[in-house]
Amino acid sequence: MALPLLKLTGASDSLNDEKKAELTEHLAELRTRLLRSAMYMIVACIITYNIFHPIMNFLSQPLIQGIKAAAHSSPGAVQLVPPGSFVFHSFFGPFLLRLQLSLYAGLVLASPFIVVELWGFVSPGLTPAERRPVRLVAPFSALLFIAGGSLAFWVLPVGVKWFLSYLTDFPGAVLLQDPEDYVLFVVKMILAFGLMFQLPIIMLGLGKVGIINSKMLIQYWRHIVVGITVVAMVVTPSNDPFSMIVLAVPMVFLFLISIWLVKIVEPKAI
Repeated sequence: MALPLLKLTGASDSLNDEKKAELTEHLAELRTRLLRSAMYMIVACIITYNIFHPIMNFLSQPLIQGIKAAAHSSPGAVQLVPPGSFVFHSFFGPFLLRLQLSLYAGLVLASPFIVVELWGFVSPGLTPAERRPVRLVAPFSALLFIAGGSLAFWVLPVGVKWFLSYLTDFPGAVLLQDPEDYVLFVVKMILAFGLMFQLPIIMLGLGKVGIINSKMLIQYWRHIVVGITVVAMVVTPSNDPFSMIVLAVPMVFLFLISIWLVKIVEPKAI
């Protein structure tokens, strides 16, 4: 009677050993891919550190345009430093700004390679049917983020001009712009617009798993449009009316597209 028990115990131990070996292989692969991602990030940061001046000049354009527009609309009303000039409050400020901007730009530059590593780790565990939607949605998501970020960059000069209009409330005031605050503001604007433009992707996923459906979206479209407007007001870092409207209008358009996408992927009633 002991022999079958021994055989069963041996089979169980063998199965546990296989699971441990498989887990060890996955952890080793994860470590390798994390190290590669870190190397991509380091190389990208070195590149962006060495091309800091073109990057900073590019990011400064909305500020320069906004200042020129404000000065043109209210000549002599406010005192402005030469367009694009910055003021640092500490001797180590320029280095920290260059390092910070290099990290931001490096992350953008390295992100495609990091995503490839992430996909290489996750994809073997997915079935062909599960991989197909990801391959289709990922480029669409990237394009939406780029579109949102580009829109944010386009609207920035108007936001700068709107803020500067309040400088006239303080006669004799001079604008001394902190470059670190400005760079952080630009990054927040791009992220806010880029992430909000992911609405079709989010609704596509919710529709696929059956949490929402096209009938529900059509029935409550007025409430959703109001919600989109409120969210646009909250997430827009500049909080100026023009930026809010510019974000809200495309979001409503993307919502209408999302209804059609959800209708395609939602589970069909039997």
